[in-house]
Amino acid sequence: MSTCIRVPCKKYGLAYAQNHTSQEFPYISYTGVEEPESGIFSILVAVSAIMLVVNAEMRYLFIREKVTRNRANFNKHWQRANTAGLVLAIFSSFGLLMVACFQVDTMFPPHIVGAAIAFIPPVGYMCMQTALTFKIKRARWERVWQCIHSVVTCIIFTIFIVSFIYYKIDEKDKIKKVLLLAKITELLLALLLYAFILSFVGCFREIRVFKIDVQLAEDHYRNRDQDNGKLQEPLTDTPTV
Repeated sequence: MSTCIRVPCKKYGLAYAQNHTSQEFPYISYTGVEEPESGIFSILVAVSAIMLVVNAEMRYLFIREKVTRNRANFNKHWQRANTAGLVLAIFSSFGLLMVACFQVDTMFPPHIVGAAIAFIPPVGYMCMQTALTFKIKRARWERVWQCIHSVVTCIIFTIFIVSFIYYKIDEKDKIKKVLLLAKITELLLALLLYAFILSFVGCFREIRVFKIDVQLAEDHYRNRDQDNGKLQEPLTDTPTV
């Protein structure tokens, strides 16, 4: 989770240290254009996408277990909301992979599409998880943390979208501050979206993940035959006297 939060900070620091940005405060994507930032940008964003899916999957399994153990208080709508949250997280992760693979200076259209997929679904995901946290009656700090994060993120997301569209419609020197506002809110939005995952620490401490049990096919068939009361044939030929 901390890897996701450190990505924008490391990119900004490295780009400024190498003097590879001509803008006073660039968009996040423009800090990963030059080398070596471009390679580091792709690796860190790809790792963040994978970690996002892993955390979302663990959160989904935790909520599903809570719903299974207390079906009386959860209808099908809450179960569908849990599944929808996982789908939104997967979409966001796919958007991050598009951002990592398609650089903004060489493949701008797919990069912008990936950025939109990476930023928009997590806003809905945060709202869904906040509602689920209140429903399962988690600790007070989790509810407060997620509620504040969701409200602040929605506000910053709205400011970012409005300022970005407004600048694209009327690109003039007098509204350079609007562009700066869009860049700052983009960075804040990225940090808030990934900082929200830190609120999952409490529920992750209540989870025990067991290792995957790998079984050979011949052992599986042998156990199945034994369960059905059939005589098991030896796996090796019996020596002849």
